[in-house]
Order: sequence, then C-alpha cells, then structure tokens
Amino acid sequence: MTRRTLTRGLCLLLGLGMVFIGARFLLAPRAGAEGYGVFLPPANVNYAFHYAKGIRDIFSGLLLALFAGLGYDRSLAWVTLLGALIPSVDLAIVLAQPTGSLALATPHLVAIVLLVGLAISLFTLARPAAATTSSPAVA
Repeated sequence: MTRRTLTRGLCLLLGLGMVFIGARFLLAPRAGAEGYGVFLPPANVNYAFHYAKGIRDIFSGLLLALFAGLGYDRSLAWVTLLGALIPSVDLAIVLAQPTGSLALATPHLVAIVLLVGLAISLFTLARPAAATTSSPAVA
C-alpha cells in the first residue's frame, strides 16, 4: 500500500467519521453535545447551536470524503490543513467550560494532530506526472 493510498484512505475515514458526528448532532443533539465535551442543563431544549454544528460537520466530512475519493490530493491537503482550525476552536470551547478537562479535550487534540499530519503527508507527495497528449504536427 502506498503512502498516497493510505493518506487518502485515512482522509476518507475521517470524513465519514465527521458525517457520523454531524448526523448525531442533528438526530440526538444532547448526545452530540456530550460527545463534544459540553454538558447542557436538563431543561435546555434549544438545540439551534447543535443543528448548526451538525450541518457544519456533515459538510466538512463530505468535502473530505469527496476529495479523498476523487483523488484530488492538493485540494484535500488544503482542506485538511485549513480544517484543523475547526477542532482548534472546538478545543478552546471545551476547555472554557466549567466541566472542561484533558479527557474531554483529547478527541479535539487528536483531530488537530491527525488533520495537520495528513495535510503534511499530502503536501509532500510527489505530484503525478501530467499526461502528455501528442498533437498532430502542423504541416
């Protein structure tokens, strides 16, 4: 298995995982929030934030999965690198909570390291040789 195939495969799995996380925020907002590291008071039933986060995660996950599946390595590299901003802000949000802890922050830290590592791997891949087309000689 080549590094290119492994990196694309990990990006695809990461994207599908993000789609799952986003769907959980849409379908079970309270469970999504707890998995994220934020605990809501029992009386809170306003899930507007959860729905916004859910669709953000689904979009980001689909973008990763699409670029990985189509083999758009350079675009995938940029999306993974810039996408590391999302778990970075998520990490700050979780740590700012009264219940914030290293255990709750760990998934966000792992996501940051994984995204940056995958981006570096993609940026350092040799670009495939461009297909050359031979055009008929003009007489």
